[in-house]
Amino acid sequence: MKIHPILTSAILLAGLALPALAEDVVEVPSSQAMNRATKKVTPVYPPIAQQLKLRGELTVDIVVNSQGEVEEAKIAKGNAVFSHNVLMAVKQWKFQPLEKEGKPVKMATTIAFNFSN
Repeated sequence: MKIHPILTSAILLAGLALPALAEDVVEVPSSQAMNRATKKVTPVYPPIAQQLKLRGELTVDIVVNSQGEVEEAKIAKGNAVFSHNVLMAVKQWKFQPLEKEGKPVKMATTIAFNFSN
């Protein structure tokens, strides 16, 4: 297979340029992130989970942007029955923006939600 040299150069340049353009994301412990939360929305316990008496913990990895809004949320682990409602709720959360060297930066953390009857 032959790769065009211009295409190869473009791919290499793009690969080198992307990290320089990426914003700082500071990972913080869940406890610190929870202390910065200014708005929390509790996920609805799914009716099917109640009927089946399902219990458990679901953890979500989130990225909060420099304005304090949840920019990304993905399930890290837990029962998929709870996933939709947890994602819908956590995307409404707001945080006091984290600062690094006096400037707001993105923050990454993991939040756990416990479901019990």
